Amino acid sequence: MARYNNQRGSVLVFVTLMIVLLLIMVGMGLDTGQLTYVRSQGQAAVDAAALAAVSGLPEAKLNNDSSYVTSRAGVFNSSNNYVESKTNTIGSGNVSYVQYDYVTNTIVKYGATLAEANGVRVALEQATGSGITTPVFLTPLLNLFGASVSGTHDVNVSAVATIVGKPSIPIAVWNSLCPGNPTALVQLKQQHPGEENSCWTTYLDKSSGASDIKALFDAGETCQGLPEGPNGAPITVGTPIYENKGQAATVYDVAEDFFFKNTATKGRCWYLPVITGTGNCNEKNPSPITDWAKFCPSGVLKHGGHSYFEGTLTCNQTLGEAENSLCFSNRLVREPGKGY
Repeated sequence: MARYNNQRGSVLVFVTLMIVLLLIMVGMGLDTGQLTYVRSQGQAAVDAAALAAVSGLPEAKLNNDSSYVTSRAGVFNSSNNYVESKTNTIGSGNVSYVQYDYVTNTIVKYGATLAEANGVRVALEQATGSGITTPVFLTPLLNLFGASVSGTHDVNVSAVATIVGKPSIPIAVWNSLCPGNPTALVQLKQQHPGEENSCWTTYLDKSSGASDIKALFDAGETCQGLPEGPNGAPITVGTPIYENKGQAATVYDVAEDFFFKNTATKGRCWYLPVITGTGNCNEKNPSPITDWAKFCPSGVLKHGGHSYFEGTLTCNQTLGEAENSLCFSNRLVREPGKGY
């Protein structure tokens, strides 16, 4: 009896299996690319929303009204192009508040109250029913082999933005007023014999005459032309600043308008740099900033060559206290541990 040894077609079976395997691999690669693309679109949307929302935080805290934040979170909804962007828009339900520690550069509290917050988080995520659900096309082929694969995939994205105040008031106080962290009524005096406890400052500008000081008050109203460090670096603790010890009646007139009459600036508190103070203000040798203090002015008392400012001073402050940030820069910060 003849032996049957016809193996024709065996290669076809092998090629067919390889094609199926390759299709699955290609499908998984395409779907992974699709998810990456969708995530990048969603991330861009929440990044922009967080930066816009946090810009309203100072006014929200000042007026105890969160709408200043939430209304700005959705300003880019019409231009967003992530999957479901027309039906799954960014609104108040996507916004929450955080506390950020500028020393350790970490988020120390999620779900903070508006009063506690110095940052804003915007998220599109399934936990709040707003995640981005995108279809996948080829990986469901695994269902043909007994697997259970969904035809859609949930994408979660989030962004946290904080603000850092920009110094704008041309007054530096001596650390003799800040032995601890008190809030006390003080009189800030420049060139008072035996009583001097503060100086005029134009920060990094060596020319700190009356016109420069008045110009900085004007800049503080518009937040344009404020002092910056080299290459745009922020002015912070350790930055040496120049002082001026003069008295000029016209400067106090400008300060009075700034603190009590101008709509954008009246009624606010302000950051002041704290310097060592050496018994006199030295306009030639800069003094490094050792701390920040919050000053809430209550009066400008003008007495010729011995005028001064009166108000409450709170020491040991940071530039992240949002309600005192008429002028600020906003930035995105890392949000580790979220897994997306």
